[in-house]
Amino acid sequence: MQTKILSTTDDDKIVTTLAEQGYVVIDDYLPAHTIFALAEVARTKLSNQEMAHARTGKQAETRQHIRGDHICWLDENSPDIAIQQYFVHMQHLKQLLNQQLFIGLASLETHLAIYPVGAVYQKHLDQFNAGGSAQLNTRKISSILYLNQDWQPKHGGELRLHLDNEEWIDILPIGGRLVLFLSADFWHEVLPAHRERLSLTGWFRTREPQLL
Repeated sequence: MQTKILSTTDDDKIVTTLAEQGYVVIDDYLPAHTIFALAEVARTKLSNQEMAHARTGKQAETRQHIRGDHICWLDENSPDIAIQQYFVHMQHLKQLLNQQLFIGLASLETHLAIYPVGAVYQKHLDQFNAGGSAQLNTRKISSILYLNQDWQPKHGGELRLHLDNEEWIDILPIGGRLVLFLSADFWHEVLPAHRERLSLTGWFRTREPQLL
């Protein structure tokens, strides 16, 4: 299925598209120099052994045949200017979505991810409507910002977003491209790439329900 990609960062178009189809793909969301700087941060953290194998399942196990990326969690207190700029843009986006869609987003959790050549992340949901951890259940909107320079179709590494049981779209991880989708509604997977694949993945979360 053909992917509709926005070539503008116009707020109204982003929100309208997300509301209508549950996902939106935006090119050139951040300036090229910021994307390059974020990629350098990721590579530096990997070389400094600050990134760890991602874990999956209730037991938080490393299963590289299911998920093969290395990750490093980030927060807004980072001294790195590029990371600060990323959070500024995400804060703006959170406020925009709250104002226009009234969805009660409270926070953003986010991490850098590096997929080695051939690594995948098998089909999964970011949030479950029932059961699971409270942290996963508060994930409302998934956000993926790609950091790859000069990415070509031959490199693979697409995000496959399943629209239903029979249809999906494949989204190339082009540098500067931002993908947003409803966390509970879309099964998705990362296909193997023929070169190292970098991204900054986050989840806009609602507050955990208070027990009476």
